[in-house]
Amino acid sequence: MIILLFSISSSKVLADPIIKQVTIDPAEPPPLSTITFNATLLSNEPIKETWLLIQECRNDMCFVHDFNISMMKTTNNTYQAQCTLIQEEATQFKYRLKIVTNKTLYISNTTIIPLIVAAKNNATQEPSTPGFEIPLLVLSIVLILVFDQWRRKSDGKL
Repeated sequence: MIILLFSISSSKVLADPIIKQVTIDPAEPPPLSTITFNATLLSNEPIKETWLLIQECRNDMCFVHDFNISMMKTTNNTYQAQCTLIQEEATQFKYRLKIVTNKTLYISNTTIIPLIVAAKNNATQEPSTPGFEIPLLVLSIVLILVFDQWRRKSDGKL
């Protein structure tokens, strides 16, 4: 009985696909970029489908829109997919692989990839102004001239 239970549990472990390697290009993507994923998978059973599940996040809060992208088989053990990120405020993305074989559905652990966010350096940027200075300056000069003319006319009548 013990041997039977051990053989059943060990066959389940051997049936799970093995994710040998996942590469992304570019290796350090910025927000809004298009990323190519290549996954090398090994399995004792034929793989029917492979999906890429992606979430864009800002720190620990993920955005509502998720990606569920079918991966295409490129060689015997390699699958490929592309994804274009859509959140400009994202600082990282998370991905998992969903692999479907004849008898099992396997979802990998979550992998977190940081995005390269350009640092905003306020010291080198000129301060932004709304553009109201010139009209106010012109109005001030006109009011001073009008007031000065009115004062001169008032002084001349006395």
